[in-house]
Amino acid sequence: MKTPSASLLLSRWILFLTAILLSSDGQQKCFGADGSALKKLNRKTEVSIVGNEFHINGKPTYADRTWNGQKIQGLLMNSRMVQGVFDDRNPETVARWAYPDTGKWDPDRNTREFLAAMPEWRRHGLLAFTINLQGGSPQGYSKGQPWHTSAIEADGSLRADSMSRLEQILDKADDLGMVVILGYFYFGQDQWVRDETAVIRAVDNSTRWLFERGYRNVMVEINNECDVKSYDHAILKPDRIHELIERVKGIQRDGRRFLVGTSYGGGSIPKENVIRTSDFLLLHGNGVSNPDRISEMIQLARKVPGYSPKPILFNEDDHFDFEKPKNNFVSAIGEYASWGYFDPGKSDYADGYQCPPVNWSLNTDRKVAFFNLVKEITGSEPSATSKVLDTIATQRITYHGWPDSLILSSANAEVIIVPAIGRVMQFRFKGEKDGPFWENRALDGQAPDPKSKEWGNFGGDKTWPSPQAEWPKVAKRGWPPPPAFDSMPVQATVNGSEVTLISPVDPQYGIRAYRRITLHPSKPVMTISTTFEKVEGQPEKVGIWVITQLKDPVVVFARVPKNSIYPIGYNKQSDELPSNFKIEMSLLSLARNPKASHKVGTDAETLLWVGEKAMVRIDSPRIPGVEYPDAGSSAEIYTNPDPLTYVELELLGPLHPMRIGDKIERTSVYTLLRRTAADPDSEARKILSQP
Repeated sequence: MKTPSASLLLSRWILFLTAILLSSDGQQKCFGADGSALKKLNRKTEVSIVGNEFHINGKPTYADRTWNGQKIQGLLMNSRMVQGVFDDRNPETVARWAYPDTGKWDPDRNTREFLAAMPEWRRHGLLAFTINLQGGSPQGYSKGQPWHTSAIEADGSLRADSMSRLEQILDKADDLGMVVILGYFYFGQDQWVRDETAVIRAVDNSTRWLFERGYRNVMVEINNECDVKSYDHAILKPDRIHELIERVKGIQRDGRRFLVGTSYGGGSIPKENVIRTSDFLLLHGNGVSNPDRISEMIQLARKVPGYSPKPILFNEDDHFDFEKPKNNFVSAIGEYASWGYFDPGKSDYADGYQCPPVNWSLNTDRKVAFFNLVKEITGSEPSATSKVLDTIATQRITYHGWPDSLILSSANAEVIIVPAIGRVMQFRFKGEKDGPFWENRALDGQAPDPKSKEWGNFGGDKTWPSPQAEWPKVAKRGWPPPPAFDSMPVQATVNGSEVTLISPVDPQYGIRAYRRITLHPSKPVMTISTTFEKVEGQPEKVGIWVITQLKDPVVVFARVPKNSIYPIGYNKQSDELPSNFKIEMSLLSLARNPKASHKVGTDAETLLWVGEKAMVRIDSPRIPGVEYPDAGSSAEIYTNPDPLTYVELELLGPLHPMRIGDKIERTSVYTLLRRTAADPDSEARKILSQP
């Protein structure tokens, strides 16, 4: 038989790889770090942070909920469940974790029972749990830790069987609408990682593993209690741990990254380097028997230099007293911090959630007391599992002459995205041919011209850098807007039900803009997260400015804070305001004047456009105590005269000094509503009275 030539063998090998890489419908698949082919997944759950609130799928957790006068909305009740992928490779210690009925330890059984218990946790209102690649002490508290339970190998690679079990847990959490706080390192196991290079490699491998599987419901805890002296590697200790936090923040896909922080030991307050770099602050209540100290810890953390508004959550506290009116849980939420339960147990397959073999169900009085208090505080519905989200459809279309446009559609809404001009052009009820966003139909199909001295006013929703007063200095022109933000095509990437627009780097500002657009599966709600990344050039103080052009309204409204920074409730930004302008009972309103332009600024965080049949509400939270552009404005309304009959609802973020490598982010939530009353003022008061 004739031996195949080397070139023929190479050709066959290429064909074989191609067959693996392409699915039957020709769609490309990606490979995981372990070499396995991964299907393109449509994930159901995404965690984000807006101000000091946690959001899931664009909405605050426990929406509108209060308990005993305390705000619960935006908190993240959680439990320490770190041994979900536990296994022990030390033959001298593995027998300690044997199940009483079989006399053997079984890591797969441990994960199966973990998965079976998760719906019950969720039914009681638990939205998050902590799990760790290196587990936690299987004895609760230990001096020596001879067992080998690390999912991270000595060289920083990941152990395949452990990661397979973790994937099952993360998939289940995604289905249930739960968030996972994933710890990478634990002080009793980091000695199994060879050196600092391997530690860094493990961080990179773990983070990329999450990206490759499309997870959006995961927050990263670099290591458990970084200030514990048992850590072997300097980069895992307090003085340098921020380096790994920044490293995770720097690993991105299409402008998206994972939220990340680290924790300190019981009763400790994070240092300034962690406060500054973390997306959220993790505190521990171990050893804190006085609930007043829990309150004090939260207050002290907020006073550390570099603190800016962000969520604070305990994800480990071994104090209970749930039947008493005052306990660590209640004290935490009294300071608007989330709380996490830690019940170590006894390795008796009954008590606790940390000492294997663990019974993951609600099988003890203590566990039941905790979950019942979570249920009471959160007001959770007794559904066995969270509702499975409907599918979002994504389709490429030619829209008004622009090819390669995109339409996102849900059960009742549609979003039109046009990368050729870098805009979200329309947001409308599903099945309707028109919507409230203003579009300049005279420019249909035209390409933007970044060199033009005239503004290409296409309409839709877009982002510019603020303050505008700095444009002549930075952009070398006062008008039109900087080109990469407004008059250049952008790249569009589609990841399941999400579209991300990625701009070129602006030649003057040295900033690239990312806009991540999602649509709620069952409500007419669109969320746009805008990120500015400083890529090159001199430092500049910049804010994110989001401009939405809408059709000629019946009236537009702003919900003015009761304690406005403006003595009269607003900041006049044009020579005159229209004759129909008024402010009554914290509700500012005006309509378009056909003969003149007008502009007003406020310190509001909600704007409302009211048309003949529909309304659009836009929310973007204002952060107290920081600098805003335009004399402190966070929400502005501009009305344009004839012949272009539109208004602009503008939401502005705080100003940040941006240096190369810095990123800032701002999220706006857009809600479509049907008109139900003839009087727009009374309807606006009803709509704007809701959070």
